[in-house]
Order: sequence, then C-alpha cells, then structure tokens
Amino acid sequence: MSAFFSRRMMIILGVAVIAISIFKFDLFVIGPMVNSLVLLDKILFSNFGLAIIFFTVTVRLLMIPLTIMQTRNMRKMSALQPRMKAMQARYKDHPDGRRIQSAETMKMYKSAGVSPIGCLGPMVLQMPIWFGLYRAIFRAVPATPEGTANLSTVIYGWNPAASDVPLGSMFIGMDLVDLVQNAPAPFNFALPILVGASMWAQQKISAMPSMDERSAQTNQMMLWLMPIMFGFFTFQFPAGLAVYILFSNLIGVAITAVISGPGALLGTRFGTSAATAAAAVEAGVAEAADEDKGEIIDGTATVLGEDSRRSNRQRARSARRKPRRRRNRRR
Repeated sequence: MSAFFSRRMMIILGVAVIAISIFKFDLFVIGPMVNSLVLLDKILFSNFGLAIIFFTVTVRLLMIPLTIMQTRNMRKMSALQPRMKAMQARYKDHPDGRRIQSAETMKMYKSAGVSPIGCLGPMVLQMPIWFGLYRAIFRAVPATPEGTANLSTVIYGWNPAASDVPLGSMFIGMDLVDLVQNAPAPFNFALPILVGASMWAQQKISAMPSMDERSAQTNQMMLWLMPIMFGFFTFQFPAGLAVYILFSNLIGVAITAVISGPGALLGTRFGTSAATAAAAVEAGVAEAADEDKGEIIDGTATVLGEDSRRSNRQRARSARRKPRRRRNRRR
C-alpha cells in the first residue's frame, strides 16, 4: 500500500512539474520565489545572501517528507540486496534469465513495499527550483532600468517589502547576480570546488544500492562525474544560484545523516556486509545447482520437495498399471 501511494505521489508530482514548467512557470514558480526573496531580504537586514540561505533552509525543510520516503525506500532495497544477488546467481545461466530476473525483482519490490521511483523525489523537485531561482535572482535584482520597471509586475501588492526594491546584490564581497567566474578571489574558484564536493557528499549519502556489478560501476562513475561536471558548470552560474546549490547540498547531507545514522558517508548505512552478500550468492548458486530437481513455471523457479517427487513417482506407477489391468480384462 505504501509503495502504491509513493508511486502515485511521484507520478502526480512529475505531471505537476511538467505542467507548471510548460504553462505557468512564471506564475507558480518565479513569482513566489521573487516575492519570498524580497520579503526575506527585508526581514534579514537587507542582506540578499542571507535571504538566499534562509530560502534554501526553508525549501529543504519542506522536502523532509520526500527525503524520509527516499531513505525508507533505500533501506528496503538494501535489505533485499542479498535476495537479489541470490536470485541473479540462480538464473545466471538460464536461457530466459533476464525475463525471470525482471519478474522476480518486481515481485520482491511489491512484497517489500519498495518504490524505486520514490528514491528520485528530491531530485525531481530540485530541478524546477534551480531553473526558477536562476531567473528569480535576475528578476529580484535587475541590472537594467527596464528590469526594475518590470519588477513591479511580479511583486504582490500585499508584500510589505514591495517598496524596498530593487535589492542590493552584494554578499561578503561578491555580486550574487554576476557569474561565479567574475567573482573576486578566492570565491571564483572556491565556490565551484565547494559545490562539487558537496554534491559528491550528497550523492554518496543518498546513493541507491547496487544490485549487480554493472550498476555498481555505473553508480561509481556517476558519483564522480556529476560533481565534476557541476563544478565546471558553476563557473557560468550566478553566484547566488551557486550559494543556493552549496547550502542545499550541505543541508541535504545533514538531514540524511540524521535520518540514516553517522555511518552514511562511509557506506555502512544501507549496505550489507561482505559475509552476508557472499552467503547470499553461495545460496543462489546452490539453488541453481538444484534446479534440475524442479521446474520453471511462469518465470518462477519451483524446487520440488521430497513429498512432491514421491507423489509424482506414485502417479507414474499407477499410470503404467492401468494398461496392464485393461489387457488382463480382455483376456
């Protein structure tokens, strides 16, 4: 039931994000962001940098239910990992092994209440926030007189900070509207490094458990590739967006560490021990060796027990006796 609701929730969330992105992105995303930043700037002593940081904290706190759902799904998937490895070893050499493995995997997920889609919730929600904040920063701190005039069309009439626009964009010596590569040293190279390092930590602590060697290699490659790419992309980001991504990653790591335990970054949070995994694989190989005693029915292995084999032999003997009785009656 929980897997059904999490899948349904993610489908609704995905459709809503796509619809908002296509039709009403300015109305439902950029407008609220600009007004939130303007209001926070007024509350936080006209400091646009603190407004972005407080906005980041608020967004991450609102995403805690999705983070908890993601963590629970990953725990369940990790608990299934020994069974998955045993199942893969069992059907490794079977001619229809891939189809059987897919069917068995979905059956395990369903019985355990696991929703793989539920592991992507925070990531799906972060993308429109990044795009929206990118545009909201330029709207809240316009660089031209035309932008300042257009800002009045975005600010809500009830916003008490409406008269305080345009906002100041300086924060600890760097312009939050300007690109990171134009920021003064050491921010021009420190921000990309910090964004990449925090993204690595965020991916490390929230990585989905690998079910086979191929997926493990892919996950390991993405663990390093994405942070390096984002580190280079950060040079072309406004400094305000880089500050948001940095603090969003740090807060996400802290929240996940609190939920999952202190061993999260060391890989001991969800993973199974080497002895457990090896025992699971050996069990799967042993079951594969015994498959000649069973049969495959509808993609599921059925190992016949001693009672089943005995009953089959009895039916075969009775079937051989019937023709003999018929021949005796004819005589």
